[in-house]
Amino acid sequence: METVFLPLQMAPANLNQPILPNWSFNLFNVNMGASSNAAIEQEALQTVGSYGKQIGHMAEALEIIIGKLHLLDSSDLSPSEKDALRIFLGDISAVRKIKRSHA
Repeated sequence: METVFLPLQMAPANLNQPILPNWSFNLFNVNMGASSNAAIEQEALQTVGSYGKQIGHMAEALEIIIGKLHLLDSSDLSPSEKDALRIFLGDISAVRKIKRSHA
């Protein structure tokens, strides 16, 4: 009986597959995007606080405004607009609760 070898290949020769294509993992590679004045942005981050802290201050100020203007009781807002305000206020409340639990 003769043995015949065919150049038959059923599986690919290269079995490497990228897990996250177009993604790279580097320790602490942060790209903040284009800034019109990076020096001012850096000083604001060091002096005023992180973006999260700044957003937190704005959220707390908006919470006061929403309450003082009684916006949730206003007939000028649609139900979906009131729902958006309730969700926003709920987020502020959830963050406040997390802060208390870490204090």
